Amino acid sequence: MNTQRRIVAAVAAAGVVGAAARWAFTTRLDSDWALLIANVIGCGVVGWVTARHELVRRRRPAGAGIGSVGRNDAGPSVGLTIGFCGALTSMSALALQLAGHLDTGHVATAGAWLGLTIAACTAAFVVGRFAVLANARRP
Repeated sequence: MNTQRRIVAAVAAAGVVGAAARWAFTTRLDSDWALLIANVIGCGVVGWVTARHELVRRRRPAGAGIGSVGRNDAGPSVGLTIGFCGALTSMSALALQLAGHLDTGHVATAGAWLGLTIAACTAAFVVGRFAVLANARRP
């Protein structure tokens, strides 16, 4: 199997796992909380994967991102970020959630969900990266 087919297979397989995880969250929790949890986990995974990818490829930690689909070194990173996290997380669902709150006149609730999502997802991304980079700096 050539490299591009392996990458496509990795993205597809990881996407199935991400979609199943999101479905599991949604069936067990309130949809607002399920979406937040899925988005936070996805951002943490993206932070971890991108930092790991950079270390493996001997890039500067603040350097380039996850690579591109056409590159030979992008397989696992693309599978996890685009496949798993792409299926797990959803900005469009967040937009619908916020629109629902706004449509019912709950402006403060919409603002709170937006602020919480931005803060929690950013923190998860930073923690994911820090976990990899701090471990790599240890002697």
